[in-house]
Amino acid sequence: MIPTVPLSRCDFNKKTKVLSLASEYFGMPKELWVWSEHTSKHVKFVAVSDNDDLFDQDGWDGEQQKYRPTVFLKNVDHLVIYNQH
Repeated sequence: MIPTVPLSRCDFNKKTKVLSLASEYFGMPKELWVWSEHTSKHVKFVAVSDNDDLFDQDGWDGEQQKYRPTVFLKNVDHLVIYNQH
């Protein structure tokens, strides 16, 4: 089962078009759904692969994972799930 997170749980940086979410909700899965409470739309995000510009060869040492949406979104470039210490 692919986890779903409400958009309201994410922070959004309008300038960089990046959503961010603490890993405490369900860790760092390979894919997840983000659900908008306002539009009732679901958007699937998948972890970036090694051919993506966002990919980090060191894997961020488990501190974060970056995801791309599977559909074009004019206001969001990617999502970052980060470890909250």
